[in-house]
Amino acid sequence: MTKLMTFLLLMSLAAGISLADSYYGMITGDRALVFREDAVLFEEPSESSDIVCALTVGEELFRLAAVDIQYEGDGMSCTWMEAFFEMDGDTCRGYIPHSWLALTDQTLSGDTLFLFGIDTYYPDRYRFVGSARAVSGGEILWESVFYPPGGAFGGNDYRYGASSRQIDAEDYPFSNLVMLSFIYEACGFENRDVLFVWTGSYLVRGISGSTVSEAGVFHYSEEFVFPEKDSLFSGWVLLVTTSEEFDDDIMDYFITSVDTTHYSWNGLEFVTF
Repeated sequence: MTKLMTFLLLMSLAAGISLADSYYGMITGDRALVFREDAVLFEEPSESSDIVCALTVGEELFRLAAVDIQYEGDGMSCTWMEAFFEMDGDTCRGYIPHSWLALTDQTLSGDTLFLFGIDTYYPDRYRFVGSARAVSGGEILWESVFYPPGGAFGGNDYRYGASSRQIDAEDYPFSNLVMLSFIYEACGFENRDVLFVWTGSYLVRGISGSTVSEAGVFHYSEEFVFPEKDSLFSGWVLLVTTSEEFDDDIMDYFITSVDTTHYSWNGLEFVTF
């Protein structure tokens, strides 16, 4: 690892816009994409209710509104959502569990979608299981299953925020690069960014970077840097790690270390050197 001079800290982010991001576990907008493969809209907020219509993964629901009724399933607890869906020129109204919706999404090359959602919760491990999916034509093309941050609250409702954005991949040898971020605005909780590569055939979960801090004690951050085109490190991904400690005498933080790890893509994964 080497020190990185400040003039190289240049990021080039594409304007990828997500239909739905989440804040403290709840989708923030009034539109979202279906995350579950066998999802349906129910006539009432109950799985014993009649089915209004079947849904395929990646389809868009709109005019979302939470209702004050809880859904229990897949080890998790979440609210039911009122939702609308356009089908064959008609608009269907029904209810769907919040956990059946993607917490964030991106449109990749062609008609491929990137979706992230929570699959289940293991109470004995205090861990949620998340899944990032590449979806096209109502089918899951590739899936990456992993443990996201967020199992330390003692409950089975997912409380982290999730957002995503696309990185300008013009200088990289793959189709799309997505940064998935997990956000919880409180001291002592990990915030994490994870890079995903869509090669056009498969979805690769790549490097991750974490940030955590304790007010008046320390700051620790791992931040991605994507050098601009034609710069010295164009086509690489840099991970800059910064540690700071709080000095009671000056009542401010001071940097104790800054290190940089360089990553390149070898056709299958990110490798460092």
